[in-house]
Amino acid sequence: NFGIQEYMHHAEETNRVFSHSYSFSDGMMHPGDAPGLGVDLDETLASKYPYRRAYLPINRKLDGTMHSW
Repeated sequence: NFGIQEYMHHAEETNRVFSHSYSFSDGMMHPGDAPGLGVDLDETLASKYPYRRAYLPINRKLDGTMHSW
């Protein structure tokens, strides 16, 4: 159930920077066989994508909790 609630599709650039061994099939996430969380970071490639501030339109209260629209 968390995959439906929490998983967001990644851009191809993101998948190249954060290579991963997990996969999705039949509505389930499969962790793969890599150690740890199965996610690696390519720091050299990541440096080509500097941080850019963005506005994300989500409703949050001042304490950070989410509320209905």
